[in-house]
Amino acid sequence: MRSLIPFLTLFKYAKFPLILGVILMILGLAASIGLLTLSGWFLAATAIAGAGTLFNFFYPSSAVRGLAIGRTVARYFEKIVTHDATFRILSKLRVQVFGKIIPLSPAVLNRYRNSDLLNRLVADVDTLDSLYLRLIAPFVSAIFVIVLITVGLSFINLPVALFIGITLLVLLLVIPTVFYKLGTKFGKKLTLSRATYRSQFVEFIQAQAELLLFNAEDKIKQNLANTESEWQAYQQRETNLAGLSSAILLFANGLILAVTLWAAAHIDLGTGEYKAALLALFAFSALAAFEILMPIGAAFLHIGQVIASADRVTEIISQPPLVKFSGKQTALSATADLIRLKDVSFSYPERTSCALNGLSLTIRKGQKVAVLGKTGSGKSTLLQLLVRNYNPSQGEILLAEQPIHAYSEQCLRENICFLTQRVHTFSDTLRNNLQIANKTKIDDLKMREVLVQVGLAKLLEQKSGLDLWLGEGGRPLSGGEQRRLGLARILLNESPILLLDEPTEGLDRETERRILRLLMQHSANKTLIMVTHRLTAIEQFDQICVIDDTNLVEKGSYQELNSKNNGFFKKLVERI
Repeated sequence: MRSLIPFLTLFKYAKFPLILGVILMILGLAASIGLLTLSGWFLAATAIAGAGTLFNFFYPSSAVRGLAIGRTVARYFEKIVTHDATFRILSKLRVQVFGKIIPLSPAVLNRYRNSDLLNRLVADVDTLDSLYLRLIAPFVSAIFVIVLITVGLSFINLPVALFIGITLLVLLLVIPTVFYKLGTKFGKKLTLSRATYRSQFVEFIQAQAELLLFNAEDKIKQNLANTESEWQAYQQRETNLAGLSSAILLFANGLILAVTLWAAAHIDLGTGEYKAALLALFAFSALAAFEILMPIGAAFLHIGQVIASADRVTEIISQPPLVKFSGKQTALSATADLIRLKDVSFSYPERTSCALNGLSLTIRKGQKVAVLGKTGSGKSTLLQLLVRNYNPSQGEILLAEQPIHAYSEQCLRENICFLTQRVHTFSDTLRNNLQIANKTKIDDLKMREVLVQVGLAKLLEQKSGLDLWLGEGGRPLSGGEQRRLGLARILLNESPILLLDEPTEGLDRETERRILRLLMQHSANKTLIMVTHRLTAIEQFDQICVIDDTNLVEKGSYQELNSKNNGFFKKLVERI
């Protein structure tokens, strides 16, 4: 239950609508109970009066009509107010959760699958709407209405009023407690099986083409069916318990009704002409009071799921980011040595192996640097450290003679443009996918020019042109085309430092040379660091760094490294 406390504090953002919602819920329940109670007395009194007796039916009939209208109006506005308040709270919660998630990227979020993160952000947050709509508001309203019934009936007969009120209050406390205990036994499992199914289903849809291509669809479908069966089994248990809750309350309702009739028949109801009609009043009052209890027993079955969802959300937002941007520096100073790494070592979280070991390197402003090495040697890790996706485990990184952590996040993002191996394509137009490369508006003519330069002219030949919708993950584009789209973003970016991770991977040799020429022209007055394992046009770089097994084994110009007889780089060139 403690895991729900942080989410309960969000109620302060809509406390007045929430309070108003409870008041309207109380009014709706009171009107409903009053309607049935008064109707019972009215019908019984009319029967006693008979056809030839004077009986003032105007007041009770008007009251019945007024209570019916009041119940309808109160419930209508109660639904509007409570749901609006709940949606406001959920929107606030979802923004807060998203705000907590952003600083965790990518270091912490790499531990979670994208589908799982989506499920926590959407489904688990949505589950928390039960906290107010189905639990807190009905429970609080039930207490108030029980007190109102007891006070109202006490004016007619105190013992019967206390019997009805105390019995309802005991049931209100016992039934939810019992079914809360029963619900928590499988609530977490139900939530996890639901989350697993949704994650598997999202991944199944995303990988539909690949699964069909490799004939692996049947196996995934079977896994989905197994997860769904497990989920349905827990849902069946929940449904059975909800039915049991209703059955117990109906039995208790009948029992209290019978006891109330027996007690009312043996008490002194006064000497009035219609005193016998008070029997119907007590009976219908006890009968109507169960309207406030019926939804509560089943609702408390969901607490286990609400707690499980709260735990899953808390698990994400409670984790501290591995990198905190607390620097105040907002601009790079003019220095010759732009980037300097001093004895930098790094290991990825939850891994014991070293990704970089004692790397020292100086890159001067305007230099073009190629970083070579086999897969897994630590090349991409170097770029990840330069953009502060991670902090080095040991050593120091200086940017313009200042520690890199002294700069604000905005400053780093504005001065460093990073092209990763995986180019992300947003479900948006081609124009907007290019516009993210620059914070200032890019001219359509410039976009078209760059697309032609990187070999994506055929996209412009389509009827929609720059308004071409690329869809989820850029489905209309091949892997090579997505890579070229990333290169187009680089050519449209004005950052003084460019970090490129395998920018020509998947491109043919001729296209690769053309792209490298474009990159060299674009970065003429910029600092370029390119990770690659290919040697095309490698002689154009001012400095070549060779990393092998997490260590920097060689660095220098092409001529210097190629002149070393037993050098690592020369052997690499000869082998290729």
